Amino acid sequence: MERSPFETASAKVREWLDFGPGSEWARRDTRLRSGEGFAWDVDLQDGALPVKSVRVVLLPDFPASPCKLYVDRSYFLKLPHVESDGHVCVGFTPIPNDYEDPVDAVRRALTALNEQLLGHADDPQWVEEQFHSERASYWLHYCNSRRDAPDGRPVATRTYVDFAATRHWAEGAIAAYIPSGSKHRRYALQVATIASVDPQELAARHRWADGTLVHGSALFVRLGDDVRWTPATWPASFEDLDGLVSRATNHECSLAQWASSAIRSREPTPPNQAKGRRNRQLEVPPGQPPLLVVFAQDGVMFGYQVFGTAVPRLQPPAIEPVYITRVDADWALARDHSLDVLRARRGKRVLLLGNGSLGSPLAKALARSGIGHLDIVDAQLMGVENTSRHELGLGDVGQPKAPALARQLKSDVPGLNVRGYFADAPTWITKNCLPGMYDLVVECTAESSVRTFISSMRAVLFGDAPVIHAWTEPLCSAGHVVLTQATVPWPVDDPADTLVNASDLSARDTRINLPACSDGFHPYGAADIQLIAAFAAERVIGVLDDMKQPSTVWSWVRASAFFDALPTPVAKRAIVPISASRSDSATTTRDLSKVLCSK
Repeated sequence: MERSPFETASAKVREWLDFGPGSEWARRDTRLRSGEGFAWDVDLQDGALPVKSVRVVLLPDFPASPCKLYVDRSYFLKLPHVESDGHVCVGFTPIPNDYEDPVDAVRRALTALNEQLLGHADDPQWVEEQFHSERASYWLHYCNSRRDAPDGRPVATRTYVDFAATRHWAEGAIAAYIPSGSKHRRYALQVATIASVDPQELAARHRWADGTLVHGSALFVRLGDDVRWTPATWPASFEDLDGLVSRATNHECSLAQWASSAIRSREPTPPNQAKGRRNRQLEVPPGQPPLLVVFAQDGVMFGYQVFGTAVPRLQPPAIEPVYITRVDADWALARDHSLDVLRARRGKRVLLLGNGSLGSPLAKALARSGIGHLDIVDAQLMGVENTSRHELGLGDVGQPKAPALARQLKSDVPGLNVRGYFADAPTWITKNCLPGMYDLVVECTAESSVRTFISSMRAVLFGDAPVIHAWTEPLCSAGHVVLTQATVPWPVDDPADTLVNASDLSARDTRINLPACSDGFHPYGAADIQLIAAFAAERVIGVLDDMKQPSTVWSWVRASAFFDALPTPVAKRAIVPISASRSDSATTTRDLSKVLCSK
């Protein structure tokens, strides 16, 4: 029977290490069972190296997966790039030639081991630099190892932190949750926030709150850029932790005093049952409330759970490392990148009119771009037939689209203030809008009457705020985003069909009528509308970042071959790109004042 490429590759390596030149320093491990791969213990034959041997493992799908290298697990947190099981994480990846020369793949791995670890392992400064440069990874491995340690104290499975304070240190609160039916009554989740944010509200907003709620306290401390965070500097005792807090806060904060005060302030209270799938009351475990110390450095966070003792005057509290998951908007939406842009968007208030196949993905894109306030207005209920091209789904059928999407966005996107209104756009605008309420108005109802209404009432309702009109042409043959400033507004006569659109393709000709009063639909799919929605979102977000752009028409247009293939003749306009492929498209930018002058 013919061998597979994997069997052939491993056979060549076995020949080299079992009988060839490699057999002088490699010894096969015969304990692996069939199908688990192959392994060798390799003597490095260099007394000057801190590591004396390495284990080479070929997985069953080698060389698709590179060979794995292991050293003694005692090197974990003593040498960089060594994980808790001894696996050495060095950067080598498979290349196409590995199938032809699998022996070279193993040689390349051993070379990478030497260049990235062994050749520098005797340099303490290099070791510390490596640990610090990848401190988030090593901290995760350390926290995981402590969970399985015999002397490890139980900490929450998940710890979510929202910390946006700019001071050196700040106090905060914890909402911790014990799952219903928990035998050991341990916290499965704790949410920690600074004092200005309610952790219980945050947990409820994002649907994390489930089980018995217990309140606790948190202390947030910022570490300076000059502070090294490595296994050699991690606090190993409460005294070490107290000293680090004192130094980092310029001796303004004493951890011992804070912990004592926090415990006294959290007097036992009847348990609050969080809303969730299970509602059976649980008894809050005896003892102190959860206490957490969080250090923040360069966007990374490290935590310690603090445990009181039975005789606090005679024995200091105990500590346990905690892996932190950041849930604040700066990290969730931007990974701390270009925060000046994100924070500027956070101050923007946007009104979105229309929540259909274009408006719903546009709403999601705006929310995830980081805007601070979004109001959505739509007069339609979610229908089963909307599922193919709407951001909502069958679970929302029969619900008003705007409030349903607003609830979804509030749960999914941190830091967003979003509201949804089930109402006709002109009616809602007339009752609720005044100049200065919104920084930007985006209309995507696809209704000429709404565009005309806004043009007629714009100054009274929105003042000088920019207004964007966005719509798609039939069959998603084109999409347009029209920015209108007060100096060059959208005309009352709504020249969308005559001056902006790419062709004279009529919605009346493409509509599929159904046997009901004014009932029908336009045949296009999710991929079609998503192309235009992404185009529109990019332009709208660009306007939010530069509100003083002149009135402009941005258009996304399918190629001429698309229009030529339609069953009825269509008059194409100049913005239609010429191409023999129906899949091609192009974008174009036009000055609105010049477009309007072409009447």
